Amino acid sequence: MVLRIFRTRLGAWSWPTVGVVLLAAFALACEGDTTGAGGTTQLCNLVESQPPKHAAGPGKGTIEGVVSAYCDPAPATHRLTVWLEREGSDGKTFFQVGAPEVYKDIPPPQSKAYAVSVQCSEGLWRVRATAEGTGPDGRPYTFALPVKESTISSVKCPLQ
Repeated sequence: MVLRIFRTRLGAWSWPTVGVVLLAAFALACEGDTTGAGGTTQLCNLVESQPPKHAAGPGKGTIEGVVSAYCDPAPATHRLTVWLEREGSDGKTFFQVGAPEVYKDIPPPQSKAYAVSVQCSEGLWRVRATAEGTGPDGRPYTFALPVKESTISSVKCPLQ
């Protein structure tokens, strides 16, 4: 029955042509895979390890957020950028505040914490991060901490 449906819908396409098209599609789908046949698997990840919170300091203090990163096996290069975002007055949009922290060390397999901080300003905050680099096999990679995994925190700035 399934073959009959394909035959009636394929029209002028021959079965060998369909086979070639399917093989080409499969090859393209597997192009980014770095496993098997002597390849390596690059496994790096970012997780929020501390949502934005107030930290005591001069004046009103600071807001600090922390992400943790790990890589196994170690990539050839790794660049991690971490920043804080504050919700805008429209209640929907978040804007980067302050300069991002850039880390160029290779995260260990057991993970390492990376912090970012800005002067305290009351509001709703979240931490964001992106990573890019070159895997041990020379292939470039890039990924980000998913927005859904960034906790939105309400921060108050008490005077010290």
